[in-house]
Parts: sequence; C-alpha cells; structure tokens
Amino acid sequence: MVERSAEPPLRLTRRGRAVLVVLVAAVFCLVLSLARVTSLASSRGGGGPARVHVVQSGETLWGIARGLAPEGDTRVVVARLAGMNQLGTTDLVPGQALRLP
Repeated sequence: MVERSAEPPLRLTRRGRAVLVVLVAAVFCLVLSLARVTSLASSRGGGGPARVHVVQSGETLWGIARGLAPEGDTRVVVARLAGMNQLGTTDLVPGQALRLP
C-alpha cells in the first residue's frame, strides 16, 4: 500500500498574491498610523491632566506666555498658545479658559 505524503504546498494564484500584498500593506499602514498617533500623544503630554488658566481682567496672551517661559522666545509660546486654544486673535476675555502646554 502506498501512502500519500502530506498535502502539497500552498500555491497562490495571481489574485491570491495580490490580496495578500494588499493585506500586508494595510497592516503595515495601520501599524505606522498607530505609532504616529502614539508618538503625537506622548509629545503632547500623553493624556495627563490638562493645565488650564482662567484669564483675569488686564491679562494678555503675551503676559501669560512670558510667565510660562520667561527665558524663551515669547513669540513661539504665544503661537503655541493660540494654536492649542484655536484663537483667531491674541485678544482675551476675562473668564476665558486657556489650555496651557
């Protein structure tokens, strides 16, 4: 009696290879996207409690920025604050809550 050996190796058609390539590319893109989101979250503080400053009468965005980074470039801090808080201008209103870096 002749025994048959194990099943023949898997053979993929052109369509099967194309599907496999697309799946591998999709997994690769998903991993890269997750890595990017994770790195962005960690560079922004990684989910720690956000610091918030309530604007008092007479305060300016420039004054708040100077207080945050007295030795740094105030223009950079103002731009960062404006971006984080989606401010169209540097005008502030008393009672306004500002997220701080």
